[in-house]
Amino acid sequence: MNAHAVVVEQPLKLQIRELALVEPTDNDLVVDICWSGISTGTEQLLWSGRMPTFHGKGSTLVPGYDSVGRVA
Repeated sequence: MNAHAVVVEQPLKLQIRELALVEPTDNDLVVDICWSGISTGTEQLLWSGRMPTFHGKGSTLVPGYDSVGRVA
């Protein structure tokens, strides 16, 4: 299972990539996302390169944690 995502590779550099997803199990709920919002706070800091370092922050990040979709 794959998905297309906007990826912040480094400050001021975005790319659309196809990413592999973990296959869902019987205990998972699959949601087909229709829209995803980008935060003008946190994700603005990521885009501009002003986001403070935090545990788990990798070299590339996928923004968009506000999502609207339909249960598949």
